[in-house]
Amino acid sequence: MLLLGAGILLATLADRLLGGTLGSALSLAALWGGMLAAIILAFARSRPRMLLRFHPFDLLYGIVLGVILRFTQGFLEIAGTGTAVWPTAGTLDGSLPASFWFDGVLAPVVIAPLLEEFFFRAVLLVAIFTAVRRMTNSRSWAGFAAISVTTVLFIGLHLVFDTYTWWSVATLGLVGIVCAGLVVATARIWGAVLTHIVFNGVAVAMLVVGTVGTVGA
Repeated sequence: MLLLGAGILLATLADRLLGGTLGSALSLAALWGGMLAAIILAFARSRPRMLLRFHPFDLLYGIVLGVILRFTQGFLEIAGTGTAVWPTAGTLDGSLPASFWFDGVLAPVVIAPLLEEFFFRAVLLVAIFTAVRRMTNSRSWAGFAAISVTTVLFIGLHLVFDTYTWWSVATLGLVGIVCAGLVVATARIWGAVLTHIVFNGVAVAMLVVGTVGTVGA
């Protein structure tokens, strides 16, 4: 948590002091660097034997749950606003800017889900689950504590850097609960990673389709 805290502090400073594209890039690098350092340190010390094992069901979990979560986000947005607007991105001379493929695709669909899931669910969740189970000798209490704490922190991390509506916060909470629940239930990380990737990927796909449709019109 200290490494994540340092990453958040540096990210906030970079964004507020520098601003613009450079500030955003350095902010993101600081945040990701803090999480990556914590992941490397934790895995260098120890990790559960089953955590990195992949099972074909993990792919099924990821696709089904990721799509369901994205549809749920849409329903929550409709409940909050009365409508759901198809997302679009700004274009440059009728086409997407080159930076979009990193900022809008690689970062949210691959890098962020991997780092966030490994930090929150592979490192933090496992540590909390292990500690609570030792104290209570109860898998149920350990699972409840690990899912609850990591979900709250997962939401909190996003709130530090952006303003969210109640339905966006609710969606973050659902993503956190589902991904954490998968790790507790399966003792594997890949179902959570793939769920997060699919959840973000569907949004990016909708963004691209909406933008292409707008440009074509």
